[in-house]
Amino acid sequence: KPCLRYMAERIGSADDAGALRLFLPVMRMIEGVLGRLFLERARGGGNNAMDRRGDNAGRDSLRASCIKFLEIVVLCFSNSALPGLAAGSQAAIRMAKNAKASANDFSLEDLPPGHPIITREGLEEIGEYCFSTLRGLVTLGGQAPIDPNLLLAAAASSSVGSDFMGGSSPFTQILDILKPAALAFLKIESAAEKAGAESGDKGAFILDRLSIELDFGLSQKSYSLSINAVQMLATKRPVFFKDSSTCLARRTIDPPGGASGGADGSLTKSAVTGIRTHLRSSCLTLLRNFLSVTSGSWEVLANALNASGMKAQADRALQSSRRQLDLMKGGRAARNRAAIFYEWDTSADNSRAAKRQRDTDDAEARVRAAKMARGLGSGIQLPASMVDACELVLLNLENLPSKRPPVASGAQRKHPIDLDFVVDAVITNGASLSIDENHWYDRDGGDAWTMEEGEVGEDGKRALTFTMNSKVLEAARKSARGGQLGESEKAFAEQSKVAASKAFSRVLMASSNARSEAVADFGKQLAARLAWTLKGVKPSNEIEKANEMAVEATENSLKRNTESEEALAGSLEFALDYPLVSSCLAFDLVSKGPSTQPRDDAGSVVSASSTTSLSMRILNEAYVCSLNEKKENYEKALDVFVSSVVNACDLSNKMPNDSEKKRIANAAASSLPQQIAAAPAVTGTALSLVGSLCDIDEISKKATTKSSKHTIAESAALHAAKAAAEKRATAALLILRDVAFHRDAMRG
Repeated sequence: KPCLRYMAERIGSADDAGALRLFLPVMRMIEGVLGRLFLERARGGGNNAMDRRGDNAGRDSLRASCIKFLEIVVLCFSNSALPGLAAGSQAAIRMAKNAKASANDFSLEDLPPGHPIITREGLEEIGEYCFSTLRGLVTLGGQAPIDPNLLLAAAASSSVGSDFMGGSSPFTQILDILKPAALAFLKIESAAEKAGAESGDKGAFILDRLSIELDFGLSQKSYSLSINAVQMLATKRPVFFKDSSTCLARRTIDPPGGASGGADGSLTKSAVTGIRTHLRSSCLTLLRNFLSVTSGSWEVLANALNASGMKAQADRALQSSRRQLDLMKGGRAARNRAAIFYEWDTSADNSRAAKRQRDTDDAEARVRAAKMARGLGSGIQLPASMVDACELVLLNLENLPSKRPPVASGAQRKHPIDLDFVVDAVITNGASLSIDENHWYDRDGGDAWTMEEGEVGEDGKRALTFTMNSKVLEAARKSARGGQLGESEKAFAEQSKVAASKAFSRVLMASSNARSEAVADFGKQLAARLAWTLKGVKPSNEIEKANEMAVEATENSLKRNTESEEALAGSLEFALDYPLVSSCLAFDLVSKGPSTQPRDDAGSVVSASSTTSLSMRILNEAYVCSLNEKKENYEKALDVFVSSVVNACDLSNKMPNDSEKKRIANAAASSLPQQIAAAPAVTGTALSLVGSLCDIDEISKKATTKSSKHTIAESAALHAAKAAAEKRATAALLILRDVAFHRDAMRG
C-alpha cells in the first residue's frame, strides 16, 4: 500500500517513468504470489496425494499467506465508494472520512488518471477476478478445477520472466493466472443458480459438491482467513457487499460437514464446528450493517441465519441496521436528539479506559437512553461537581419535550415531578431517583407529616400546624405496646428500624467527619443517647464492620478468660441485643479511610480528648441509666469496650506488616489509661482483660526466632511489632497500678 500511494504521487506529478519503475516490481510480486497459489500443480509441486489432501503444514501456511495477500490486492484494486451515491451526501462524506482514517490505505480513487499503462480499468479488472476467486474459495472450500492446458500456458508465461517492457501489458501475465481460476468458479456458480431456478424455489442455490474435484482444499486456518477476507471487503468496499453477503449466506445454508456436522475431507469435526460458527457470526455482522438494507442483501442473510436457528438474533440485527439507516437519512432534528444522548454519556465514558468497563457503560447507556425517552426520570447522569450538575440541568431543560409522553393507565407515578423532586435529585447526585418504592418513608421520613396553614394573625404571621399521618401514628403505637400487628403494620415496623438505622448511621458518620469540635461532640452525645434507645436495631452497612469486630472481640475474650466465663457470656449476649451500642464502642477501632479532623474556630487541628470520645459517651450514658435500673448494662458495655481494644492489639501482633492495624492499636492503647481513669467504675473482668495485654510471649518469639523465610522487611516489621507490644504492656501495667492506688470498693 505505501508503494502504491507513492506511485500515485509520481503519476500526479507527471513522472510517468518513475511511476512505472515503482509499479513493475509490485506486479512481479503479485504474479509470484498468485503463481504459488494456483500454478503449483502445473509446475510439478503438488503431485503427491498428501499435498492434494492439504495435510502438509508448510504448504498450508504458505497458502494462508497467499490468501491474505489476495485480500490486500482486492482492497487496493477496487473503489471505496458505493456506486450511484451522490458525492455531497452525508453518507458519502462519512465513507470518505472512514476511508482516509488510515494513512496507508489505498483505493482506485487515489490513483490519478493520465498514465498510459497504469490505468484504473486494468487494476479494477484484476481486483474483480481476485474477488471472484476468494468467493470461490469460501463457497467450495477450495479451488475449483482448472483446465490443465490453461495452467501449463500460464506457468510457461510466468516462467519466462518478462520485464513487461516489451509488447505485452504488465497485467497480461497476472490475468493469465487469475482468469482460469475465477472463470472455473463462475462456471460452477452459474450452473448452481440455474439448477436452483429450475427447482422453482426463489433464490435457491443447488450445488452438487460430490461431482466437484478440487485442485486443493483449504485447512481451517486458510478457510478462516478466506471468510474474514470476504467479510472485511464487504464492509470496507461497499461495491462488494451484496456479492459477499450472498456468498457467506449460501455457505452458511450449506456448511461444511453437511447436516450432521461431521468431518469433511481434510477438516476434522472440531475444525468444521469452528468454521460453521465463523460463517454464522459473519452473516450476523453483515446484517447489522446498514448496507444490508440499502443493497437488498438483508433477505438472504436473514434466511441463512433462520436456517441456522438464529432467528431472534437476526431480527435484532436487522432492526439495528434499519435504525442506523433511518438515523443517517433523518433530518437535523433527529440527529440532534441522538446527539443529546451522546452528550449525557460522555461525562462518564471519558474517565474509563478498560474494555470491560466500557462494555458495561455501553449497556447502562442503552438503558439510560430508553429511560430518557420517557422524560428525565432516572436517565440523568450528573457530573460529580455540584456546579457542573446544575449547569447541565439548566442547559438541557430546553431539550425536553413540551409534553410528557402518555403512560399506560395502570402505571401511576408515586412521586409527582415537583420542585422537591428536582432538588433532591440534584443534591443527592441522582441517588434519590432510585429510591425503593416499597418504603413508606421518603425525604428522611418527611412524608409521614402533614402541614396545615392557619389564618393570618394580626401580627401578619400565619400559624402552621404539623400533624403525623394517622395510619403511621396508629402503627407506631401498636408496635410500641407489643400488640398484634397486621401485614402492612409489620412492614411498617421493619422499615421503621431500617430508617432508624440509616438515620443513626448518618449522625455517626457526620460527627466523625465534622470539622468543628463542638459539632462533633454534639453528634457523639446524640449518637450515644440514640444507641441505647434503639435496642435491637441492626446497624447499616456503613458501621456494620464495627459491630462485627465488637462481637468477635467479646467471643475471643470469652475463649481466653475461662475464669470470667459467666460475665463475658452476658457481655456477648449484650452485644447482640444492643448492636448499635457495640458498634459505637468499637467504632474508633476499625479503619474508615481518610476522614477530616475537627478544627477549632481559628482553623487549627484539635485532637479529641479521651473523655469526649464516642466510647466514653456510651459508657457515661450507661452509668447514668444504671443508677435507676439495669445496673449490669454499664459493666457489660465496659467489658465489650476493653475486649475490643485487646482484640485490636492482638490483630496488630498477628499482622505486623499492616500499618493501619498497627496505628489503630497504638492509638487505642495510648488512650486506654485516660479512659479507664475517667470511667465512673471499673469491673474485675475489665481489669483481667487489661492484664491480658501483658502477654507478649508469642510476638516476642516471632521476633527473636531467626528464619531464612523472613525477608529483611518482614524481620524489621516483627521487631517493630514487638516494641509496640512492649509499650502497650507497659501502659497496661500503669493502668493496673493506678487502679490499685486510686480506687477501692467505694470509689468503683
